[in-house]
Amino acid sequence: MHTANNNSNYTVENLVAKYCKYVAENCPKEFDGDDFCWPMSPYGNSYEQLMVTLYQKIAGNQANEEVLTILSEYSKAFYSEALTEEEMSFLCSNFVDVVELSIERLKNGHFFITTFSTPELEIIRNNAPNEKETSVFIADAGFGDIALLFSNCKIKGYIGNGKFGSQDEVWAFAQIRFYAHGISSDIRKKKEDCTDNSYFDDIDCVIMGTHYLFELAVLPDIYSRIKLGTQIVVFLDSTDSTGKGDLTYEIRKMLVNEHSIKSIMSYECENAVLGLKEQKIALIIEKKSHNMVQINNGFTGESFEVPSSALDCEILWPGFYNAKRPEGGIPLSEIVTSVKLDEHILIEEDGTWVLPESAKTMPVVTPIEMAKIYKDANLLTRDLVLAENFDSDMNGMIVSIKERCVLLFGNNEKIVTGYIHELPETGIATLRPVVCLIPKADIDVRYVAALLLNSEIKEQILSICQGVISSRNFPQIIDKIIVPNHSDKERLSYLSEANYEALQMSQKEMKQEQQNYENAVRMRKHALTQSLSSIKSWFNTLNTYRIRQKGQLTDGDVISKLKGITVKDAFEFLSTKIEDMMPALEHIAAVEYSFSEAEYINPEKFIEDYIRKEEKGWLNFKSVITWEGGKSQAKLVFPKNALEKVFNNIISNAKAHAFTDKSRNDYAVRFSWHTDGMALIIEIENNGTPIPEDRDTAKLLEYGVSTALHKEGHNGIGCNEIDCVMKQYDGEVEIVSMPKEEYTVKYILTFNKSNLINQIEK
Repeated sequence: MHTANNNSNYTVENLVAKYCKYVAENCPKEFDGDDFCWPMSPYGNSYEQLMVTLYQKIAGNQANEEVLTILSEYSKAFYSEALTEEEMSFLCSNFVDVVELSIERLKNGHFFITTFSTPELEIIRNNAPNEKETSVFIADAGFGDIALLFSNCKIKGYIGNGKFGSQDEVWAFAQIRFYAHGISSDIRKKKEDCTDNSYFDDIDCVIMGTHYLFELAVLPDIYSRIKLGTQIVVFLDSTDSTGKGDLTYEIRKMLVNEHSIKSIMSYECENAVLGLKEQKIALIIEKKSHNMVQINNGFTGESFEVPSSALDCEILWPGFYNAKRPEGGIPLSEIVTSVKLDEHILIEEDGTWVLPESAKTMPVVTPIEMAKIYKDANLLTRDLVLAENFDSDMNGMIVSIKERCVLLFGNNEKIVTGYIHELPETGIATLRPVVCLIPKADIDVRYVAALLLNSEIKEQILSICQGVISSRNFPQIIDKIIVPNHSDKERLSYLSEANYEALQMSQKEMKQEQQNYENAVRMRKHALTQSLSSIKSWFNTLNTYRIRQKGQLTDGDVISKLKGITVKDAFEFLSTKIEDMMPALEHIAAVEYSFSEAEYINPEKFIEDYIRKEEKGWLNFKSVITWEGGKSQAKLVFPKNALEKVFNNIISNAKAHAFTDKSRNDYAVRFSWHTDGMALIIEIENNGTPIPEDRDTAKLLEYGVSTALHKEGHNGIGCNEIDCVMKQYDGEVEIVSMPKEEYTVKYILTFNKSNLINQIEK
């Protein structure tokens, strides 16, 4: 932000805002009946008016006449009375900032202009030559973001496709931007303007941001025109870098056959339009033959080389080249067919899509109910949510399943699957991004599910898919996944072994649950006994004093001169301890907690509501939250009163053990959350007394371990109470001691049931 030197306290942002406000209040408006429409263009486009007028004023005779002609409507619509001469002079002095502010706003309205993310800009900086007099050709240059990286170079290329045919305007605004930054360029309006061969004679580097097929289509023509040794940086998404039988395959085939691919790297970036993270790859190409190709796997962090002859033009994902694939197997595509589910369950009524009555009770499979192990893979035994319980904005994602199938989904380092052996009478559905695999004739869906959940197969799939497995990319790589070539008899044997292991695992879990139950009862009995012992001791002391006083007691009578305990203190203590005994008695009768139904919970809203309700009782500490907005799509699935109990236990532990120094007034509990693969994670930290170094934080979660018997009404159950509640709803808790950090103790709550499917590209 820039301020004037004449103590007028102008800033670019404030003056631009002032002009925009004036335009909004004074420009002509369009009305259609009672509905208000946007201000008429160009009269309402204040940023454009201001930028063009300032350019004309500053450039004078040096202004590009073609630019002024294309943008003349904006300069004609300029409101000269909106700003004073002094204010206009200040904006002229800070023209670069005005341009950048305006261009940022313009880019948001031109969705078909190629934009580059921060990782992509970094790849360009590290791999494109940037010496003085180097000639750089930028395909789909848009508003010139990439050109700004090469201010010392000769810039060539073409603008690309603007929104609603405004290609000329995008070119003209880019020329103004180049002028503001002092860049001389020969960027043209469209690729058809770059037909003369001499235009490519001196080009040293080509940069392409291939977000759309028509952008990649120009690569062969550019490749044929550039000189030997010219380098090309190309960005591809998953659909452009895998598959066969289309234009992108032919281009990949050409590059592989030419041995011109120098490096392949994968990376994660933000989709500017959808606001979602997605995996992409970059190809560094040099027009000459290379014996080796450098592979950089952004998913695993591994870097290695492979011979150029080893490249497979059907798939250029780095994960494919370091995946462990079994010898002598067969492609997964030989036993299953990947089916794209398109038939959503909505119907149209009066121009609106609604959920029909017949579909409201249809169970819907989401990744929440799918399994990490074969024992839990039967989807018809899972607690499926009915279609009517989904948020309305997700209804369009719900699609029908018509055949017995295996469902598959994965994100980051987790992969889940499940099978539907027989279709229920009510019908069944899933979400559009979930992969649906139909076994071929005489192959059991249970066998396929067991196979896909084999640790080696899972590792192979995750590696090839670079951690993201959805209906968008899996069909293209299904024939690259190698599975054992089992005979019919071997498949039957494999399935029998999987079923036997599942049975053994279930029996082991039941035995462990019984042992945990017995331990829980024993420890609660122990805690109750200790409470009764304390009550008896106090009662005896009080009764002895009553006899000595011949039955006459008053609140102020001191029954213990050593500690100064009064009769009132004794009765308050007894009353508290009796209240503490009641939960212990209830736990002995029923160790498992009874909570409300699990529901979708927005973590931000829950934490904010919890703090608002509870913090009045937090006498010597405050709450801190650390997150940014825009994540409201992510929700966890949990009973609200169970989550409140978990939070209460964590806060109580902090009160009892961490916030004990009465001289401190800076105690705080910090709440934060984030997503990890398909899990949602909440972290609760405190800055109090650290956990003693001799304490094993993992053992704090075990049955019977308590650092403060009888404190805070927990009767010696300790952190195990948190662990029990989390596990009851497929969650996990971890306690981390960080004595050298500002926040010394951290509780990490992992919720494996969440609706993060909403964050996968639809």
